[in-house]
Amino acid sequence: MLMDEIIISVKAGNGGRGCESYFRRKDHKTVPDGGDGGSGGDIIIRSDIRTGSLVPLKSKRLFEAESGTLGGSNNRYGQKGNDLILKVPCGTTVFDETHGLLLRDLKEEGDEVIAVKGGRGGYGNHGGRQATRGEEGKSLDLRFVLSIISDIVLIGLPNSGKTTLLKALTGAHVEPAEYPFATKQPCLGTYEGEIRELRVCDLPALYGRSEEGKGLGNAFLRHVKRVKLIFMVLDPINSFAKDLQEGYHILLKELGQYDQSYLNIPRLVLINKMDLAEAQKRYSEQSLKAEEPQFEISALKKTGLETLMAHVTQQLTERLA
Repeated sequence: MLMDEIIISVKAGNGGRGCESYFRRKDHKTVPDGGDGGSGGDIIIRSDIRTGSLVPLKSKRLFEAESGTLGGSNNRYGQKGNDLILKVPCGTTVFDETHGLLLRDLKEEGDEVIAVKGGRGGYGNHGGRQATRGEEGKSLDLRFVLSIISDIVLIGLPNSGKTTLLKALTGAHVEPAEYPFATKQPCLGTYEGEIRELRVCDLPALYGRSEEGKGLGNAFLRHVKRVKLIFMVLDPINSFAKDLQEGYHILLKELGQYDQSYLNIPRLVLINKMDLAEAQKRYSEQSLKAEEPQFEISALKKTGLETLMAHVTQQLTERLA
């Protein structure tokens, strides 16, 4: 199961204690020569393309970096504690839950943020200073929110055939079901085109009151944030809308109510299930007014998909040129 949000506790390493030491010279005078303690390790959050889930972060209650070591005599400094690097999927946003702050949005491979700096090492008594304890490493609660990075996202009403479409396009190991809200979490697949590969994400179904938390709610719409193209999957015989026009407006409304900026993402309208005589009949009786290009398809029979994906590949290639 996809975990797209988690809160964990972290603690940076403590600074090592400074050393109080004296060197006796040949003239019997004593000289302070205690070295400083080493700094504690930092807590670093790094995005990693090979990390596909936040689930490994459930393994501990508290993640701690290593403390610095003690200073030594003869002005020897303590070693810095090892940093603790926590790897998260690309597309993870890191928040300081303790203080209500955004730390960083980790979009690309290798992006990182130092969430907590390690405690400073204590002073040794060299140079006549007073030896001190190391600084305590700070603790924080961190919240990670994952927004899946994909090229295309599928949205639609219940039973619109999104999962069948994902399987037809990508060969993803998903099993379509004939009951509403069968897709309970985002599902991913890769379309292998002649020019480029495209990452496709199928989201759980929306309907007229998703923003009120009905059905499966709409929290999963966070995964629309980074997509390049939205497929609005409609079908003429869907029981969750009286006609295609109402279904179209429901999807637009849910997108806009979650995040108005989503309405600026390019969209295509797919009229699915056109292999069925009843769907063809109802489609001929309806008039869908939509600003987006429309494609008649059958995800089950895989008809119309070649034309659709040729258009998509050209559109995305032109945008990235």
